[in-house]
Amino acid sequence: MIDSRRQLLITGVAMLLCFIGFEYSSLDLWLQQQLFDSEQQRWIWSSKEPITRLLLYDGAKRLVILFALGLLLSLAFCRRSSLLGSHCRGIRVVLFSLILVPACVSALKASTNVACPRSLEAFDGSLPYVKVLQPYPQAQRPESRQRCFPAGHASGGFALMSLIFLFREQRRQWLGLSLGLAAGWTGGLYKMAIGDHFLSHTLMSMLIAWFLINLIRLLERRLFPGPDTWPGDPP
Repeated sequence: MIDSRRQLLITGVAMLLCFIGFEYSSLDLWLQQQLFDSEQQRWIWSSKEPITRLLLYDGAKRLVILFALGLLLSLAFCRRSSLLGSHCRGIRVVLFSLILVPACVSALKASTNVACPRSLEAFDGSLPYVKVLQPYPQAQRPESRQRCFPAGHASGGFALMSLIFLFREQRRQWLGLSLGLAAGWTGGLYKMAIGDHFLSHTLMSMLIAWFLINLIRLLERRLFPGPDTWPGDPP
């Protein structure tokens, strides 16, 4: 079983290395240039294309909300149901993750003041390319705060990585984790293709989500003590 204490340490180090690596390199800018047609001044995918927007943006958000509501309903009956009784802890972890991961990422987005690629001069926008630790030039400060780092849309998908703690069987645990990774990266890559995010935005969103999921799991065990644990749980 996953040792959440160890995962917090590993993920914290990974976040630091990822942040430093992208902050002091031009990988983000180079990769995004591959997704932008400079001659046509457009991204490789249109944000107005209705089917992909429905499936990968609007529809995906609604599915996550519906799933969270279903978990909330399940939680109300889990102690009374023999089918759900052994999954109460996992249901709480997944539900809290679906709520808190997007909320925390949204709070970070509001404070970092990092612009989306489509807003930059390099991609037919008006703002200079400024990283998280860099200030905007005095004459080119945006009129409103920019909200593009980390990636908010992908965070809802990455919150589903918490499904690893819903199941007891190892095969299903890894299936749940894979589903969360697939959901997060599908949304993240779509947003990169339409010019809404850099790679670092999505990668940091994934790491933040995994850090918070493991923290939520540890806090859940503290707040709801009892015999209902997974085999191999640390004391």
